[in-house]
Amino acid sequence: MNAAVVKKTQETLGKVIKKPPLMEKLLSKPPFRYLHDIFMEVRRNSWDFKIA
Repeated sequence: MNAAVVKKTQETLGKVIKKPPLMEKLLSKPPFRYLHDIFMEVRRNSWDFKIA
């Protein structure tokens, strides 16, 4: 993945989430669990409702 894309992703998502760490190695070739953790953290921090 392009280093500029990784940097932009770190800057953008870094404003919304703190965990999991947005490391270049993981963002370049992310495992499924890492993507899942990012999605769940964004959902938890961004949406006004919670799913039980």
